Amino acid sequence: MTAQPPAQPGQPAQPPAQPGRSGQSRPSDHTTGPARDSTAPGRTRARTSWTSTRSRLAATSATSGLRPGGAALVDAAFTAVLVGVALLGFRTDFAGAAWVLPAVAGLVLGLLATHVTTAYKLPLVAPLAVVTVLYLLLGGPLAVRRDLVGGVLPSGQTFFDLADTSVHGWKRLVTLLPPVDTGNGLLALPLIVGLLGGCVTYAVARRWSSPYAVLPAPLALLALGIVLGTLEPASLAVQGAVFAVLGIGWMVVRAARTRAPLQNGAGQRTRYGIGAALIGIALLAGYFVGPQLPGADSTTRLVARSHVVPPIDIAAFASPLAGFRKYTEPNPAALWDTPLLDVRGLPAGTPLRFATLDSYDGAVWGASERANSGSLVPGASFQQVGESVSTKGPGRKVDVRVSVPQGGYGDVWLPTAGTVAGVKFAGARADTLAGRLWLNIDTNTALVPDRLEPGDSYTFTAYVPATPEKMPRSLSVGSGSLTDEVDTSFLDAKLDAFSGDAPDPWAQFVSIAKVMAGEGAYTDGGTPNSVERYYLPGHSIGRLSRFVGLAQLAGDDEQYAATLALMGNRIGVPTRVVMGAITPASGPVRGQDVHAWVEVRDSQGQWQPILPDNFLPDRDKKPKELQTKVEDRKVGALVPPPAGVNPPSVLQGPDQAQNATNLKKPPKKLFDPSAWPWWLQWLAVLGLVLLALVIVYWLIRGLKAWRRRRHATRGPPASRVAWVWADLMGSARSYGHRLPRRATRLEQAGAVHGPIDLRPLAARANGHVFGPGEPSIEEAAGYFRAATAARADLRANADFWRRLRSDVDVRPLFTR
Repeated sequence: MTAQPPAQPGQPAQPPAQPGRSGQSRPSDHTTGPARDSTAPGRTRARTSWTSTRSRLAATSATSGLRPGGAALVDAAFTAVLVGVALLGFRTDFAGAAWVLPAVAGLVLGLLATHVTTAYKLPLVAPLAVVTVLYLLLGGPLAVRRDLVGGVLPSGQTFFDLADTSVHGWKRLVTLLPPVDTGNGLLALPLIVGLLGGCVTYAVARRWSSPYAVLPAPLALLALGIVLGTLEPASLAVQGAVFAVLGIGWMVVRAARTRAPLQNGAGQRTRYGIGAALIGIALLAGYFVGPQLPGADSTTRLVARSHVVPPIDIAAFASPLAGFRKYTEPNPAALWDTPLLDVRGLPAGTPLRFATLDSYDGAVWGASERANSGSLVPGASFQQVGESVSTKGPGRKVDVRVSVPQGGYGDVWLPTAGTVAGVKFAGARADTLAGRLWLNIDTNTALVPDRLEPGDSYTFTAYVPATPEKMPRSLSVGSGSLTDEVDTSFLDAKLDAFSGDAPDPWAQFVSIAKVMAGEGAYTDGGTPNSVERYYLPGHSIGRLSRFVGLAQLAGDDEQYAATLALMGNRIGVPTRVVMGAITPASGPVRGQDVHAWVEVRDSQGQWQPILPDNFLPDRDKKPKELQTKVEDRKVGALVPPPAGVNPPSVLQGPDQAQNATNLKKPPKKLFDPSAWPWWLQWLAVLGLVLLALVIVYWLIRGLKAWRRRRHATRGPPASRVAWVWADLMGSARSYGHRLPRRATRLEQAGAVHGPIDLRPLAARANGHVFGPGEPSIEEAAGYFRAATAARADLRANADFWRRLRSDVDVRPLFTR
């Protein structure tokens, strides 16, 4: 035996060597001295307690002061990257990249504050107090730059703004339409998230040794960034795959610091292979199973601005359609020939929208609080906006300047056109109007509660498509209705007569519009002494019941547009009303240019305008005199809406609907998961997950059995026997037996505890491997059967969890 060299001063004594099979000395696998350095290749540190971790941190800080060690630098790097990925969610909230500076500065300051307080062994509350002070002192120059003293030092107003933003800024952020302007103080929010994210995540990493404790904080920040963001994700690849890979990698690195020395013979390459295989399985499972999970539909992305109640009540503002007649002639308002708006930059004939009205309550068409189902912007509502809006629509981009002359337009609804991409006010009230501008990006309806007044002016940027003068012959329209909550069955008699034998919903809609324009009459109510005075304004159910109940339709834009929209929804074509003006070729917009028209939603979710010339009769076509006299006798009579369900007639059986539309609910599809209740969907998902686990379980067991048989039947018989023994030892380790890695077969067999004696099998393997002759194929096959029986005995003497862990252990698949 070779003598061991004497230990050097300051070094621990080397453990005694163990003899190998060839008689040479081998180093022992059992380390009884100090824990091994986690930075050494292929070695791991024994699990340590919190007390030992604190002692180690104290010793480190005592010797190196503020200089971070290798583990601290690794934790700081992972903290910076993971929190940085979470901060990426603010990219869709703010205009430009101004948010990056406060976010990165907050992250760096949070890391530094935590490192210093940890080095001096201060309590956990210390870094939180430090970042609070840093927020108040540096928040002004970094985020809230107004009211600074000398452009650098914070003032009392700066402290107030920072405190107010930390409490109320979150609600303001989700009620403003993104991208948010950076001059309103909300840049303090990414500063707060960066400070707290870096502080909390790094503090947990340095004060707790658990590898799993470091992920909750970055995960919470990632979820916060998504919830505060928009329906358009900042980056699916970075926020999804990159975050997951880095998070798992950090846990693996931290677990390696506290993992006990491995006793199963698995090398570093094997662990890498296992890790890669598990990541591959997770990616495949996420790709195939993820889209099937409830809530995985991209249209149901959960963001706060889709559910928060806007701090404005749209119902408090009167529908502009209800006041349509003030723009007609004759009318006491005398706006027929009065200049209302001076519009420059908008092509002639382009509709200038006052408001899009997509909600009917039985009394008026009004603007809804939120987007209807089927919208391209689900959950959209009226939100405050700045000068720019992150939207883009069909058509060419135009800049339109609008000004209000004396005696002109005065309402809360801001005239715009196309898809609005920005609004900038000018004049004495510019700041007031800009700070109170609300926009619904689904309907492109803008609102200023302070009302436009003479002298106000603004410029809006919009994408304006070409306006079709006539209705297309064919159009793939969407399906659904915006008026399901209102009974509009009083229209069915006219629907049957107007739609005729049209084969599809769009053809029916076109037929209805043509009949209105061809057979109807136009009246604004006439003068007070005119016989037309009995044709009253309004578009409630009672008023429209009288409108469609006459032999000849008679009314103005208000009644025709409201009725056509209700009929369109009745036949299953989503239709809404728009109140506005048609831009004249020259001169200002006057009252005579104001009209109401409708829009229908096509199968792609786009809204196609149907201008008034397509369904309004000629203005000179007045109602018949006989009908006017009949209406004179009816005036003042209350016409209640008809019953929701009509009694059966001789033409229809009692089991049929009296109305022309199909009111029966479509049959439920038994095998359509979207039609199942939520609990059944989750039960199905759980069943699929369990089925996938069972398949993976038997697949691993089958692959290992196939590999064992393959190695036991190929190659020289002696090599077969050696491989079978090595595989049996791998199984023994997976069942919990602590076996030395560098030992003879007899020594390994002696280390197997319990009633099982593997020494005869070890001696038999030595005889086949080191014997004078090559064993026969039959002897190798017999040894394989004996090893299989021994493996069954090892399994029988292990508990359930040991057996399960051994069954799913994939390391034998990577051993040679």
